[in-house]
Amino acid sequence: MPRPIHLVRDDLEFIAGRALETPIRSCAALDALTGRTILVKDETVQHGGSFKFRGAILGTRNAERGVVAAGSGNFPIAVGLAAQELDKPACLVMPADVAAFKREQARETGAEIKIVERSELVDCARMEAHRRGWRNLHAFEDVEMIAGSFTVGSEIAAAIQASSPASDAVIVACGGGGLAAGVALALRSWSIPAAIYVAEPETHQRYARAREIGVPIRIDRPGDTVCDALRSRQIGVRAFEILQRSNVQVCAVSDELVQHAARLLLGTCGIRVEPSGALAMAAVLGGVVDSERSRIWVIACGGNVPSLARERL
Repeated sequence: MPRPIHLVRDDLEFIAGRALETPIRSCAALDALTGRTILVKDETVQHGGSFKFRGAILGTRNAERGVVAAGSGNFPIAVGLAAQELDKPACLVMPADVAAFKREQARETGAEIKIVERSELVDCARMEAHRRGWRNLHAFEDVEMIAGSFTVGSEIAAAIQASSPASDAVIVACGGGGLAAGVALALRSWSIPAAIYVAEPETHQRYARAREIGVPIRIDRPGDTVCDALRSRQIGVRAFEILQRSNVQVCAVSDELVQHAARLLLGTCGIRVEPSGALAMAAVLGGVVDSERSRIWVIACGGNVPSLARERL
């Protein structure tokens, strides 16, 4: 079992000093369409195009010699940028089916890139880290990544407290659970009573399955999803424990709603999200939030789409 999470103030301040405090956006047209007040925490403008940079900069700082990171796009891109900023070597392990523009984003950070079959990601990263004597930073199991997500939740918590909280709900996408866990931990640490909804793709309900049986379990994937950043087959152990203590609700969202939500965010608010980044908004469109929750905070967690890829590097 993992050790309890103990977040260090100096670490959180280090993240805050390196990452952007991203804007919270609203749009009257979106409110009118949904019948709610929608506030979007826009992590698409974060360094590297996603919230992952927040944890990556801390994890890379804590790597004594160099860092290895495995993932399908946003995480290795974030680690590559963090290593570039901190002048440390990095090896990024990416799957053969990764989107070409994400592979190019990772390559432009100056890190070494290794392409392997998706099934070999974890083993290859472990082997490379062992061979080099470097840190193998995990996308959602390591405490630094949860600390990074905690800073997202803290920024939302501060905004809720500063704006006379009404009947609020916060929706966060869930892959391995690092973002959801960090946000939930922050909101509850700030004593924010908002309802927290953890949204998963219909085809990858890792947390829902883990809740059913009481422990994280590797799921048998019934299909694919457009949310390529959310294809982990098992929720993280630390993330599961945090979410179980945080009084959250879990919901599943279809790819069709995700694609509709992405178009809606672009058309109404000008926020260009990748499918994974639209999952939380899709949950709103799916009607999962209780009707008495009049103000909804949505995290647009990533915006790495082809038309913006080169602009960010």
